[in-house]
Amino acid sequence: MQKIDNFGIYEGENMKIRKASMDDIKKFIEVYKSAYRKLGKYSYKEKSSIKWYFRWLLKRDKNGVFLAEEGEKTIAFIACDANWKSLIENESVGEIHEIIVREECKRRGMGKKLMKIAEEYLRRKGHKKIELWVGKENKEARKFYEKLGYEVKDRYGEWIRMIKKLD
Repeated sequence: MQKIDNFGIYEGENMKIRKASMDDIKKFIEVYKSAYRKLGKYSYKEKSSIKWYFRWLLKRDKNGVFLAEEGEKTIAFIACDANWKSLIENESVGEIHEIIVREECKRRGMGKKLMKIAEEYLRRKGHKKIELWVGKENKEARKFYEKLGYEVKDRYGEWIRMIKKLD
């Protein structure tokens, strides 16, 4: 993959990562349902709720939502937020609200690429720390985040808060 602009958007032979827009709502719903097929307890169930969620993500930070495409197929999304204030520490932090990868496309490095883009985006927005929340039973995701340098900071009910300090 080669970098094509200063905002972490990439294009390769058959792959593209770009900013998402409201025009991508149907693609988001499709990828969301695939990604949460095995983790239903942490997801929205109704199509209307998933639509609301996508609109909310774009409203939070319209430049912080990215999608990955292979050819004509959308395979993943990430939504980060440069305008977030930590509910725990009452300070501004970069927030990763969502990362979803189609079930059949997992373990191919796409999640890692999207996390790097989100981290770079948040770094350029001036953040030195990123937080995210993950379901405590979502061990696969927790392992993934730990490999990327995120550490468990807090536990609240069904959720675990993880933090990464940026260089």
